[in-house]
Amino acid sequence: MVFPGRRWGGPGPDFRGAVVALSDGTLVRGDVEIHVRASSWMRHGHARDAAYQHVVLHVVGLADAMAVTLLGSHVPTVQLEPWRGPPPVVLPPRSQWVPCVRSVPAVLSVVRAAGQERFRARQARFEGDLALVEADQVLWRGVCEALGFRRNAEPFGRLADAVPWAEAATAVVERGPVGLAGLLLGRAGLLAEATLPEAHAWRALQRRCGLRQALGVASWDQRQLRAANAPAVRCRGLAALAQRWTQPRWSGPAERVLEAVKAAAASRRPGLWGLVQVPPWIGRGRAQVVAINVLLPFAAAAGVAEASALYERLPGEPTNRVVRYMAAQLGNSVSAAEPVRFRGALLQQGLLQLFKQTCAARLCERCPARRPGGPSATSVVCDSSNG
Repeated sequence: MVFPGRRWGGPGPDFRGAVVALSDGTLVRGDVEIHVRASSWMRHGHARDAAYQHVVLHVVGLADAMAVTLLGSHVPTVQLEPWRGPPPVVLPPRSQWVPCVRSVPAVLSVVRAAGQERFRARQARFEGDLALVEADQVLWRGVCEALGFRRNAEPFGRLADAVPWAEAATAVVERGPVGLAGLLLGRAGLLAEATLPEAHAWRALQRRCGLRQALGVASWDQRQLRAANAPAVRCRGLAALAQRWTQPRWSGPAERVLEAVKAAAASRRPGLWGLVQVPPWIGRGRAQVVAINVLLPFAAAAGVAEASALYERLPGEPTNRVVRYMAAQLGNSVSAAEPVRFRGALLQQGLLQLFKQTCAARLCERCPARRPGGPSATSVVCDSSNG
């Protein structure tokens, strides 16, 4: 085992992003699952779960069965035995392992560049969408995806296409947020979680417009989700947000967002989360995530020159485990006398970008934070504390 991976809890394999060295020296990257008995793999349904198709090592106490993935491939299995050899070698202190850049300016420069790269990529995505679809629908779909988090971003994007902004605006004007929530829940295949008024609104729309369910309940990943993050709750948040966005003063949500970004750029203490914060459905934390990942790059793509400068001084979103992990990885590479503080949207997004590019797959040899002249690719990936 070169790197055991990260144990973060939640559904899926026990350890993610591990690196395993084969007998010929080849490095294999993937996930690791641990069981007392190998037969638990089948009993727990991992063979039918796509989340386990990237498992490269099955560690067990008793190898009493074979493990196979969703695609039918065999998962290498290792049976642990009691240690009978000499005492293990004591590794040097963690501070001596780190091959990352070791000065505060260098670390911050790398993270800033990664944050800018992430912003430009999102801006380019919206520019492409705006060339084909009207601005209100592009923004509506972007917000829907952002409310779905990583696991449900794709089905929320499909829901935004099934209930486009023009249809959502009409529904919320005619029937209010309860009516639009019923429409979203019905099209999403989540009618079982609808309230009675929402269900009645959906049935009425079905009879009048001949609407059908667009997604199935199996499209949604609701494993170990907080109640506030459930798809049904986010649908109600979208309905309340749509009601706000249909106020007579504005011709559509795109115009509202562009004006708000310009106003925030001229403010000493900018804040955009109020545009999408709809208590209790969408709190300030998730609203800040939407502002950073959707509203700002959308505005930049739509031609608001102030958006890029605002991104550099906008407060960051609430911390998450990836940000904390990356801050520890890069922060440990710097002298304790010079603590690195990754504050603000730009630096936080830079940490997320670096994790996505290299750390998630343990591609440390490609990391821009790797110290020049440092260890080779093979020795870098062996370090569990590098950036």
